[in-house]
Amino acid sequence: MKGNLLKKAAAILVLLLTALSVLSGCTSGNEENGGAGEESRIDENVEENDTQIEGNTRVITDSIGREIEIPYPVTSAAVANAYNVEIINAIDAIDSVVGVDYNIFQDKEGFKNRFTEDMVIGKSQKELNYEKIIEINPQVLILTGNGVYEEAEKQLESFGIKVVVVDAYYTDQFEQNCELLGKIFGKESEAEELSDYFMDKLDYINKQLEGVEKKTVYFEYRTEGNTTVPGDFFFNMVEFSGADNIFKTAENVQVDTEAVVVEDPQYIVKVSAPDVYSSYYPPTLEEHKAILDELASRPGWDEISAIKDNSLVEYENALDNGFPEVTENNRVLLLSHYVHGGASKLVGTMYIAKFLYPELLPELHPEQVFYDWITKYQKLDYIEGHTYPAYTFED
Repeated sequence: MKGNLLKKAAAILVLLLTALSVLSGCTSGNEENGGAGEESRIDENVEENDTQIEGNTRVITDSIGREIEIPYPVTSAAVANAYNVEIINAIDAIDSVVGVDYNIFQDKEGFKNRFTEDMVIGKSQKELNYEKIIEINPQVLILTGNGVYEEAEKQLESFGIKVVVVDAYYTDQFEQNCELLGKIFGKESEAEELSDYFMDKLDYINKQLEGVEKKTVYFEYRTEGNTTVPGDFFFNMVEFSGADNIFKTAENVQVDTEAVVVEDPQYIVKVSAPDVYSSYYPPTLEEHKAILDELASRPGWDEISAIKDNSLVEYENALDNGFPEVTENNRVLLLSHYVHGGASKLVGTMYIAKFLYPELLPELHPEQVFYDWITKYQKLDYIEGHTYPAYTFED
């Protein structure tokens, strides 16, 4: 009897040791392959198991070089700054935006009334309502580098809301920001297509203008004497067009308008009237004309080449005959606040380049670029009248 019990115990012990050996072998195999077996299983079932997708994370590097671990893909984001939202919209990730700043919210036509007042997270990237952000509880808050991202990180860290900096207002970072936002929202292919569309056109401008003597330009943003200098948000929009910015060595964006007379630019590019902000609806013909009249009325500006050589015939007759078309005598280009900013201001770059060098850029058609940006990428109806003089699809 005792012997039988010992035999049974020995047999049970052998079975246990065998089972442990098998389990040990399985574990050892996964560790040697870096857990590849489990990862492959998850990859094969991503479409079947949403919980596993939401549980995934990835590490991204934001616009100011910080490495941040975020959910992948992000399915809920609060976003400040319209440049960021426009790219998010362009890569078909707008449904993941659950909160926006007031400046974005008020552009109702530009976003088809998508954003409601209860989604507003603050006035801008510099003035945030943290209680509202916590209430909305997005996975990430996307800000710009000139916003309060450090403070936001402190306020939101304990709630598990990640803060990511995306500087979509910088023209020279468009390609990187497309890639970054594509990685955040799992829209890599859409982001690559968007980037390629605009970078191909920028490459064309660079190729065609290589070695060409640059034409001098005075750029003005909204108010008198408010120009662009290195480091400013508008500088590369002008620089990438092949223009010779007359204030490219200045240190302050505000200049004395008498200095413009001294520099005597060949061309003038102006964005918007002082009291107008971004709007899907373009300025009226009368509003465009008022800007031109104000420029020409400034003391001494009638002696500036851009004003003196500008064809005034088309402008004087514009109110009776509609928008003037582009001619070789145009020396002043007006861009609406809305049109200049498309694709991190690359749409603005296309207009300025064509304005300055029409004969050298026969295959660049800025109005077509704007059409594609607004219809394909922003999902809006095309609307004309955002430039003065008016460009056609063939120009």
